[in-house]
Amino acid sequence: MFIIVLQAIENLALAIIVGGAIVMAAAVRPLLSEKLALSSNSGMVATLEEISIKAWNKYNRLALASTVLFTVVEMIRLLGQLSSAYWHLGLTLLMLAALIGKLVVDKQLKQRLSTYAAEAVDSKEQNAGHRQVERLTKLILVIALLLVILPE
Repeated sequence: MFIIVLQAIENLALAIIVGGAIVMAAAVRPLLSEKLALSSNSGMVATLEEISIKAWNKYNRLALASTVLFTVVEMIRLLGQLSSAYWHLGLTLLMLAALIGKLVVDKQLKQRLSTYAAEAVDSKEQNAGHRQVERLTKLILVIALLLVILPE
């Protein structure tokens, strides 16, 4: 019974991470990017950029909580000798580090936006930050998919 509960927690955590990343990347980001491209009002551009950053930030925090929960489940499995898949824990810790990195970059994006407002939206630094967040999101998604697909 205990193993079933651990598996259910793990599945829920991975579903939140994978599902949230797909929804954010496929639905939220394109919608807000399209609105940013069409907007000519500098106040509106800064507001849309802030909404985009806040939306990603909320997902990142939820994914971080799910990853922490997933890490705890993996540690319980290893300490209880229910599994000997150390690589599973390693991938989970790598995903945790990538999520923390995303939160750090998001904080920088938000600070730059609050300091420079609409001027920051298409700046070189802001675009570089967004690209870094996208790369980290792809890495997290690949790791989460590996954890779903590969058996322990």
